[in-house]
Amino acid sequence: MKYLFLALTLLACSSAQAQVKVTQGSNSPDFTLNRQRQVTSFNTNDASYMVLTRTERFEKINTLIVTDKNSSINIAKEIRINMGVFNDTHEVVSLLVVGNTPVVFIENHNKASGKNTLTARMVDKAGNVSSTEMAIGSVDFTKITNSGDWYTSLTPDKKHVAVISKLPYEKNQPEQFKYYLLDDQLKEVSKGQFSFEGNTKKISVFDFMASDKGDYYIISEDYDKTYKFPILYKFSEGGKGNIIPVMMADPDLKNLSYTSTVNPQGDLIMAGYTQKNQTFTVGDTKATGTWLFNSLKPNEVKTFKFDAPLTNCIARNIVYNGDTFYLVGEQYKAEKEPNRATGMAALSAPEIFNYTHNDIMVTAFSITGDKKFELSLSRRWNSRDTDSEFMVASGIINNKLALIYNDAYGKYIDDNYYRNNKLPVAVLINNDGLMENPITFAKDLDVKVSSYTLHPQFFGNNAGQMVLLSVNASSVKAITFK
Repeated sequence: MKYLFLALTLLACSSAQAQVKVTQGSNSPDFTLNRQRQVTSFNTNDASYMVLTRTERFEKINTLIVTDKNSSINIAKEIRINMGVFNDTHEVVSLLVVGNTPVVFIENHNKASGKNTLTARMVDKAGNVSSTEMAIGSVDFTKITNSGDWYTSLTPDKKHVAVISKLPYEKNQPEQFKYYLLDDQLKEVSKGQFSFEGNTKKISVFDFMASDKGDYYIISEDYDKTYKFPILYKFSEGGKGNIIPVMMADPDLKNLSYTSTVNPQGDLIMAGYTQKNQTFTVGDTKATGTWLFNSLKPNEVKTFKFDAPLTNCIARNIVYNGDTFYLVGEQYKAEKEPNRATGMAALSAPEIFNYTHNDIMVTAFSITGDKKFELSLSRRWNSRDTDSEFMVASGIINNKLALIYNDAYGKYIDDNYYRNNKLPVAVLINNDGLMENPITFAKDLDVKVSSYTLHPQFFGNNAGQMVLLSVNASSVKAITFK
């Protein structure tokens, strides 16, 4: 694996204006970043949308952030609904941007009617949820503790919403699913039902994705004696359900970490890191290489070795760029602190983690799944409690893979007073493996005086530009790199 060692002399070669243009938004609405969150991004021709999701007291809370072409934030608001009462509850399934409109999908478990109903409500330009509901489908149940579940996914063409409902489980019977395909006006295009014949185990849905061509991908996980591995439950309209264990042929290897996406051809891609297949390890987990799965070839899991094992690798993103796609990951460790509270306080005490973010890793593959090259970018950060500012954003700028992250100011600029400041950095890599000198944004973002810190975990990538959030104690800005 090739390594990029950053030196002070690289600064002389870095020109943000020449390679990457930065636009910083003027709006700064009230905003509080509540601990670690999951982010989903959506992009349209005139706006970028980020949905930051967290769960508090069993309620899924989505914060919707909308930025315009000028990088100004128009909405930064929590999207919440009335959760109802016992035996008649409402829960948010997801918040998706369909066409140019944010839509909240809500399931209602009603014991009196014996139905679990999915509806959709629009979110207006001020971030208000409509009181008018659009019915999508319903599931009959007899016990509210076994009333089925709903899952939604926006297809890659951004023109369809795929919906599945997992019907109430019946012991010793195959799980049953209903499916609905909706257009960008949420009108029904097709619907039906499927199951996985012969499989009587309960299916835990870890993730759900769909293609533009009517393929539905349910990702679950299973265990053998020493490790867990993904299982793909695939259904295609007009066909039968298939169960595909995603396991490596080499018995000495097992999955360490992976991420998934649907590629432009509509096939599900999984890529991640391997480790040795052994009962337990002492010390940090060693990654031995990468692995790759394409649902087009369901019986094949490709594996590739590292030159030398690396510690604590986690897969972050898969990025497509023409005839090449990239697995982006990092050397990362999260260690939970012991809960020192006692009595009732111990039950409500928040979980606190210590985080280590080391080198960023890039593995490039051809469209046919052959490995092209690997690169590693040197860095190191430690943090406690939250760590979104130490993540890495990845996307396409100037037809190249762009990695945007915070690095140490003193690594690039000889200034002892500010040497431990966080300095936003971008690195561009072309499809042949040529990595350009790092680009720094010390002046562009006023890192010496600004109270804002770039949080690369929260980003969107669209049409050659990337939008990232920059946050201080009470507000948020959007910064566009293109």
